[in-house]
Amino acid sequence: MVVVIRPSRGENVLWETFGEVINCAGVTDGWRAYCIFPVLQRCWAHLIREVDAFINKPGGKELSEIIHEKYRALKDFLGKGPPISMEERKRQKEVWDRKMAELAERFSKFKELKKPITYIRNGLGDWYTCLLYPGMEPTNNLSEQVIREHLLMRKIIGAFRSQNGAERYQYIASVFATWRLQGKDLYSELKKMLINELCLR
Repeated sequence: MVVVIRPSRGENVLWETFGEVINCAGVTDGWRAYCIFPVLQRCWAHLIREVDAFINKPGGKELSEIIHEKYRALKDFLGKGPPISMEERKRQKEVWDRKMAELAERFSKFKELKKPITYIRNGLGDWYTCLLYPGMEPTNNLSEQVIREHLLMRKIIGAFRSQNGAERYQYIASVFATWRLQGKDLYSELKKMLINELCLR
């Protein structure tokens, strides 16, 4: 897990972090800069929030119910056992991609739903990418949980007093976040690292 602290969310931060050739996948909220990822999964949690914000508009309640049902169907499909064949995954993605496009077209007649429908259309082809990559999540909740701690830290201290302070924090935060993902005890791992680095054996 890598934590990067920059004053921008621009794509230059991604190039700096991943290098000149980006050959990995991203689970994103739809921010334009993330389009440089060759493989994208659009976040369903963001989609649900976007649609639910218009639940009181004409057609909004029905759209919300359909999107919630589609997400449940996706989670059920991903949770099926035994392991689903890649052929079945590809077929299901084709079907659901087509139905999502049809949904956007159907609800485009509601002028007050322009924003959520545009959001859906901008992600067409990327709402079901996770079907083709076993283990990929359909939301970016994991990343959101990881950055929440750092956002709280920023609110508490306001900002870092120097560039060096921000850099040191991001390195430490990256190590801690990685240990947490690996299910390791932070105190034990930190103690072990300090003993090794400072030759305190």
